Amino acid sequence: MEKRSRKLSDVLKRGYSDEEVSHVYELGRLYLESGDLAKADSIFQGIVVVAPDFWPAWLGLSYIAVVTERFDQALNSARSALRVMPDSVEAVLFLVSSLISSGDFNTAGSYLGEIAEKIESGGVDNPNVIRFYRAQLARYENRT
Repeated sequence: MEKRSRKLSDVLKRGYSDEEVSHVYELGRLYLESGDLAKADSIFQGIVVVAPDFWPAWLGLSYIAVVTERFDQALNSARSALRVMPDSVEAVLFLVSSLISSGDFNTAGSYLGEIAEKIESGGVDNPNVIRFYRAQLARYENRT
């Protein structure tokens, strides 16, 4: 994921370096990967308080909200990630996932079309992102 630097004043005000925030985020990811959503959620919530511009934590919160069927919260978290990193295809895909889960297929389809264009033009070449795109496209196409 792309790293976005914070202003020195933000770091000093909150008391955490970018490296410390990244390490705490990795701990949250470990909890997430092991299925401990409550601990991961708590860590990601703390990160966005301390470093609201750390967009991967917003994506973690969006993922947890989708899994726990809190779709409004998933949408809000994905949108927060996009506010911080508007060019992030990953954040758009989390938004698409949240939109599909909440039943907003029209908006999700529009975003999927935009991402398809980026993939076809070579603007997206990360295989993990392309797999995530294909998974969301399959969900979109198989909606009931």
